[in-house]
Amino acid sequence: MSEFEDIRPYHDDEVADVLAKLVVDPELTGFLAGWLAPRLSRFFPGIVSAAITLYLKRAIREVDDIAGFQEFVADYAKKLVRDGTTEFVYEGFDSLEPGKAYLFISNHRDIAGDSMLLDYALYRNNLKTVRIAIGDNLVQRDFATSLMRLNKGFFIKRSVVGVRKAYAALIQASEYIKHSIQTGHSVWIAQSEGRSKNGLDVTDPAIIKMFVLADRKKPLPEVIRSLNIVPLSISYEFDPCDTLKATELGKIERDGEYGKPPGEDLLSLVRGLNGQKGRVILRLGTRLDGEFESADEVAAEIDRQILSNLQLFPVNYWAMSRLEDPAYQSLSHRVPTIEKKELLTLTQRLKSCPQEYRSYWLKMYANPVVNRERVLNSASDTPGSI
Repeated sequence: MSEFEDIRPYHDDEVADVLAKLVVDPELTGFLAGWLAPRLSRFFPGIVSAAITLYLKRAIREVDDIAGFQEFVADYAKKLVRDGTTEFVYEGFDSLEPGKAYLFISNHRDIAGDSMLLDYALYRNNLKTVRIAIGDNLVQRDFATSLMRLNKGFFIKRSVVGVRKAYAALIQASEYIKHSIQTGHSVWIAQSEGRSKNGLDVTDPAIIKMFVLADRKKPLPEVIRSLNIVPLSISYEFDPCDTLKATELGKIERDGEYGKPPGEDLLSLVRGLNGQKGRVILRLGTRLDGEFESADEVAAEIDRQILSNLQLFPVNYWAMSRLEDPAYQSLSHRVPTIEKKELLTLTQRLKSCPQEYRSYWLKMYANPVVNRERVLNSASDTPGSI
């Protein structure tokens, strides 16, 4: 539809032309050369890029639609899961109805990994993959934009200037999400703008308000039911970007701001996909079907489900035990027995973070324990809560 032209994913009939341009894009092949063969590409960048172009041309020669591209991507997703995790578990997907579209809303820890793992779990269950909501402020290079659109990514305009333009952008995003669900295309979106760098998974009510804009004259419960919202909990034992995140948080507290170097989001994306994550567990909650009176109530229910289904690991409790703050020490009795070998691994991982940022590293892993306790206790104190 023309009103979504500047934010939508690519259509099938655009795929072949886009891929033909991508495989000879020097920025993409140069990036892949530096990632796949850093030493060799330093001395023979042209040769390595040419070899990558040749490989890509052969690999995608029969790809001419989005489904074909995602089949191609699925092979790499399988490898990333196999090489980057010690265990990959996905639960609740058997409750999804084939052919029905859902709006999955999840905690957000990794730029590309969260949606990739959801897609891979859906793929393994013979279900359609999702359209992926991406902030346009994340996109820094043209080839990254094209790859995201090939993978069913659509953009939410967060970089527009001016109140009217920002509001129009939110309405456009809301209408596109509604259109997607009505036409049988599931959608994934994070529970708040940007990744949770401090480990505190909290749903921003503004996201819920954005959902409602397309049907703002209808009662809130009716709109929420029509979107088939299903909360999703994504649990990583280890975050490959933990030191990067801790450093950013430390610099923000020290300097009041963080000047993100060019290309850092792309570096985080690659490290998040490639890095070791240990055990990874995805759990689907239940479709939202309550008589909600406000966006805050919807957000609170999403929080309850996401945190109830979040898997906590020894590293979370161990990190909590290392912090002297009363908020963490009050839960120290929850720390499980950790074997000597695992304790050594955790200590070495912490030492890989610069000394001045280690407290942020520890809080990033400890906060899910405290946050879950806070939200679930709050929910249990609410009359009529589950």
